[in-house]
Amino acid sequence: MELNFLFMILILVSGIYCNVTHLIFNNCKKILADIEIARSARYTENVLTRELSFNSSSVRVSKDLNNRDQIICRKTSKNVRAFWYLSNFVLYRKTVKDSAMGTNPFSNPEIQMTNWHVFVLGEKKLGIIMTLRHKETGLMRNKSFTILLSNSSVTS
Repeated sequence: MELNFLFMILILVSGIYCNVTHLIFNNCKKILADIEIARSARYTENVLTRELSFNSSSVRVSKDLNNRDQIICRKTSKNVRAFWYLSNFVLYRKTVKDSAMGTNPFSNPEIQMTNWHVFVLGEKKLGIIMTLRHKETGLMRNKSFTILLSNSSVTS
């Protein structure tokens, strides 16, 4: 009887240990995904701030053919325009200089940008709201920030 009671206690303790260990590992994946989303959002915010605030002479917010928000900025260098838009869960920058065109993705491949809205907050201020999703865990986070335009202003 005592041995049966001892084995029952051992099975119960090992079951609780396995369950707690499983919960810790699942939470660890979510924490790492949250860190990765924050890193991607911070990188995107820094690139947009640098491009729009310091390297552009005018900025315009418009809709593309699919009614999605896009930013069109005229760069400080001659005859160069940059278009920022969201397509297939990736934020792109298309650069047009005279007739040469290039498209550069600015998103981490593990992170999908599911939504992107741009708001005009003033003559020299833009508001951006991004929704980022980690592919593996499905964790979603919203990131909002404002960009103060130093060398340019928002045109209509």
